[in-house]
Amino acid sequence: MENNEIILIEDGKEVSYRILFSIEDVEGKNYVVYTKDEENDTGEILTYAATYEKNENTGNIKLSSIKNDKEWKFIVEVLNSIQSGVKE
Repeated sequence: MENNEIILIEDGKEVSYRILFSIEDVEGKNYVVYTKDEENDTGEILTYAATYEKNENTGNIKLSSIKNDKEWKFIVEVLNSIQSGVKE
């Protein structure tokens, strides 16, 4: 997650994603929201979210899927808050 970018391996190829933001919840869990700046059928930019852990020894980042509704609700609330601030 350097230079505001994540590089993921997809189908054996490196794919670059732009980090929109990262955030820590009250329990200390870290999340990252990122995009390839692609639009869906309705013209909205597709965004992705994951939890992450950083290995302090190697500096490597491990992304994991968000698995429960509580975490998704947290991410959606943050996104809505940011979006409403941009519109004002």
